[in-house]
Amino acid sequence: MLLLQTILFAAAPLIAMTNPVAEVPLFLNLVGGRTKAEAHRAAIGVALGVWAILSLSAVGGLQFLTFLGIELSAFRAAGGLLLVVMGLEMLKGEEPESRSAQRTSDDAKDALWVPLTMPLLAGPGAIAITVSLTVRDPYMVWWVPVATLAAITLAALTVYVVLALSGFIRDHIHRRGTRILTRFSGLILVAIGCQMGFTGIAEFFSL
Repeated sequence: MLLLQTILFAAAPLIAMTNPVAEVPLFLNLVGGRTKAEAHRAAIGVALGVWAILSLSAVGGLQFLTFLGIELSAFRAAGGLLLVVMGLEMLKGEEPESRSAQRTSDDAKDALWVPLTMPLLAGPGAIAITVSLTVRDPYMVWWVPVATLAAITLAALTVYVVLALSGFIRDHIHRRGTRILTRFSGLILVAIGCQMGFTGIAEFFSL
């Protein structure tokens, strides 16, 4: 039961940060003209890409920070500040700056990876959350953060489900509904960012 609670607690900010509903219009534009089977395979590919990027961040992110000489507390505080900034933008009904990358590409297949998978879905905010969750993961097995990887899998599955149902979402959730969801996700990110930031500051000054 405790493991399930840990996984859900870790999955909530990851799902809020990836926010695949906000990228439904882009995905529909990229798969326009394809068959349903091809669009379904594209959704699977994007979800697997998100899972791979965040999993690599969970397994090797801390070692990379150590190599650069960056304290985890400083990284956590910076990540919290980043989430607060992104969350405030989302509360205004805007997309975070990291999501405002070029939305067009001559090759739609490449665009499914860049910018859709990275950095729009698995962007800096999601990576920062992943590394912070890894350090606090109480279920480490041979340096593998079990709960964090399970949360990443749940977030990737959410990305897949949303993109696979993108046509249905387009037909039943209007632009106003998308804006409301974006603002709600922004509120969650601000709260999580504040908690991460204050925790990082307290750890850095050994409070």
